[in-house]
Amino acid sequence: MPGVTGPSDRLLDCVLDLLVAEGYEGISIRRVATAAGVSIGAVQHHFATKDALLTAAMDRVSQQFQQRLERRIAPGAGPAEWLRAVADELVSTGEERRPASVIWLVRMARAAVHEPTAEVHRREWQQVEDLLAQLVAAARPDLAEQSVRDEATVLLALLDGLAGAAAVEPGRVPPERAEALVARHLDALLDPVRPPA
Repeated sequence: MPGVTGPSDRLLDCVLDLLVAEGYEGISIRRVATAAGVSIGAVQHHFATKDALLTAAMDRVSQQFQQRLERRIAPGAGPAEWLRAVADELVSTGEERRPASVIWLVRMARAAVHEPTAEVHRREWQQVEDLLAQLVAAARPDLAEQSVRDEATVLLALLDGLAGAAAVEPGRVPPERAEALVARHLDALLDPVRPPA
């Protein structure tokens, strides 16, 4: 039922808080249990390992991403509006979206040294790139299939880089600058005859 939270939801809130505050090294079954005021066994009932904690956190962030998209996109929106909304959500600027950026960075770092995490990351990010490619193809039907794929790859790399920079280096890449750079890139992609700003 919407709005009803169970024990695993409360535990997951503690996981998210710990990941955002201390990163992957800062979480453990014991620390989550302490933060939630429950036994270690209660945490292990829902999340058997530290990697299960990270997976659940990423799943929660993905659900929140989907919910924000559903709330912000008007019925009948075209592919360009969808592309802009997806890009804006993926760059994850703003304090309310900072946890998503931090958890994504934690998972990316874990994926670099842990093959099962890397496998999940590759699969999910391929799905995101496929979504971007579908939106680019719909917004720019004049582009050849390989050009569409290349544009989606470049866009996802740009979004990944800016999301990471805005989360880690806000003095160099403040959220407003990240958003402006994404908007400028999308303007050039969606309206190639328009002179760059």
